[in-house]
Amino acid sequence: MGEEQILTLAISLGGLVFIIIVALIKGFLLSKRKFICSHCGKEFYPKWYQVMFETHFNDYFRIRCPHCNKKKYQKIIDEKM
Repeated sequence: MGEEQILTLAISLGGLVFIIIVALIKGFLLSKRKFICSHCGKEFYPKWYQVMFETHFNDYFRIRCPHCNKKKYQKIIDEKM
């Protein structure tokens, strides 16, 4: 392997590690927030791995409700920490 290839590999791996760390932090912080199901109306706290890579728009995250098992955009209903 050439010096340029090693540098490219190191930068790529560093970027991947950074993305994973940011996703883990996001997951842990959002798992402490309360959501309300848009289908059944029940409140719940998601697991950290549910919200890590899910799509979202403002306070709405596309996650599965543990009560009715529907995967829809669920709204965060508590205040930010």
